[in-house]
Amino acid sequence: MKPRHIKDFLVSNETFVLRHDASLDAWKTTPELPLETLQNYYPKEDYLSHVDEAKSAKSRLYLWVKKRNISTKLRWISKARTSGKLLDFGAGNGAFAHEAEKNGWNTWVFDFSETAKKNLSNKGLKQVNEIQPNYNYDVITLWHVFEHLSNPQIQLKRFYEALVPGGVLVLALPNHNSWDAKHYGAHWAAYDVPRHLWHYNKQSILALAKETGFDVLKTYNMFWDAFYIALLSEQYKKSKFAWVLGFMKGLYSNLLGWSKKNTSSLTFILQKPK
Repeated sequence: MKPRHIKDFLVSNETFVLRHDASLDAWKTTPELPLETLQNYYPKEDYLSHVDEAKSAKSRLYLWVKKRNISTKLRWISKARTSGKLLDFGAGNGAFAHEAEKNGWNTWVFDFSETAKKNLSNKGLKQVNEIQPNYNYDVITLWHVFEHLSNPQIQLKRFYEALVPGGVLVLALPNHNSWDAKHYGAHWAAYDVPRHLWHYNKQSILALAKETGFDVLKTYNMFWDAFYIALLSEQYKKSKFAWVLGFMKGLYSNLLGWSKKNTSSLTFILQKPK
């Protein structure tokens, strides 16, 4: 497949190249930047996954959706596991972990960012510095984090080994095979290069899960993500009516992808066999 050239609209305006990896049936951002360099490609302030207070219309929308998403995420998890030890990997500002703790989970967090680590510590959340086998987690969650990680087969195996038998791994990530991804092309906000290293579709994640030994319990559409990604994509295109077009196209993408579980973002509930 021909490489795709995608611009970083969020920070640098640099162009990166996506190359198809046939073994994973996924696209990889090249060059792969070292973690120290990658830190320069995150906004210095108000990176949405780490904000607690709304300072703009965009951040207000994000936090409004995030609050509702957290309730939905906890409900999805409760259908597979109802209590125990939960690790939120890539915890950001700790909003999900904090809510999980309020719902009775013994919650732990991990994040790469030193700023996030300080924030999580200030909030009193228990942190781990790395994932090791036999940590005996009942649930491990990655909310839009797996696409940032290199060596996906190795990472998935580490999560598998850290779960108890019957434990659940939750992966939420963008779907490059959705209607909005195809519609926006190089302007699709969920490519988010170079911060997103890998770009998956439903089939590539299911194949990875099977290869690692996971059973797939459920795949969920992420309704709100389509609207937010469409809004950002319209803004990247400098559309005059970005909010209106973002809503309409986000809705259209959901309508097309809902029945086939092929929306803008998907959540996979994977279980380690008992």
